[in-house]
Amino acid sequence: MNILVVDIGGTNAKIWKTGESDKEKIPSGKELTPAELIDAVIKFTADWKFDRVSIGYPGEVRHGHPVAEPFNLGDGWVDFDYAAAFRCPVRIMNDACLQALGSYEGGRMLYLGLGTSIGSAFIVDGTNIPLAVGHLLLHNGKSIEECVNREALESNDIEKWQKHVTETITSLKSTFFADYVVIGGGNNKKLEHLPEGCRRGGNHNAYFGGLRMWEDVK
Repeated sequence: MNILVVDIGGTNAKIWKTGESDKEKIPSGKELTPAELIDAVIKFTADWKFDRVSIGYPGEVRHGHPVAEPFNLGDGWVDFDYAAAFRCPVRIMNDACLQALGSYEGGRMLYLGLGTSIGSAFIVDGTNIPLAVGHLLLHNGKSIEECVNREALESNDIEKWQKHVTETITSLKSTFFADYVVIGGGNNKKLEHLPEGCRRGGNHNAYFGGLRMWEDVK
């Protein structure tokens, strides 16, 4: 079974077709529609046949389908027919859950993705639970999202951003009784030191998460 994995981010959509090192990036952003993304994906995979598609979606997903338009992309994602466009079965989950699934090593794991915004998921004994911790307040009436997103990183000094990220990780790890925390997203490289019980994730974990989405299919 050949599985195509698509992880849609606010800056780029990452596509894997045959392995974690075989990755293509397609610029995303406020104007990107699902039809435009799939056109680009089809061009990238013109020489490769796939049987299944796994999609990491940057928004709320219920029963395997988006239920709200993404904040950082164009419109049309909720009502789009992904299986018809790809002409094969498609499974969709929240992008943070996809990264978490590919990072999971058992027990109670909290995943935090530092990128355009902050993605979050919690896996306990194999059950993958999407979170929205970015809405929680952190400092002076500001949410976690406002304190640790890309805009905060670019507008504040790096030490202040690192301090806010460390406070977020430490507090949430205790709150969820997490055995360990995986810090993913493109901005995790900006952290010089990780709190105890944490490790860095990588975008390639979305690929492994995409494969695991189909483990129940023989």
